[in-house]
Amino acid sequence: MANLDFRTIGRNIKKRRTYLGITLETVADYLDVNPSHISNIECGRANPSLTVLVKIANILQCSVDVFIEKEYTYQTDCQTDQMLDEEILKKLKNCNTEKKSRILKMIDLL
Repeated sequence: MANLDFRTIGRNIKKRRTYLGITLETVADYLDVNPSHISNIECGRANPSLTVLVKIANILQCSVDVFIEKEYTYQTDCQTDQMLDEEILKKLKNCNTEKKSRILKMIDLL
């Protein structure tokens, strides 16, 4: 697995914090750290532990996913289904009416 993009994670934390109107000092007080440490996390100069990410998420009333969602590389079943549907449609466009009719009958048998 590649390293996490802590710069993006930090930007996501800052975006959420400023959206809620919560100051660096408030987050720092809750975590019992210096506000400069929170600033370093938000700028990607410090890498927060999972424990710290969870605590920040609790302060900012969201899940950790809000901060790390871009780090996931797997595809959901829905995304996979959509990709398969699109691939099937591409292939069907190249078929004549007779082939499409046979394919439809095969699908009905499934």
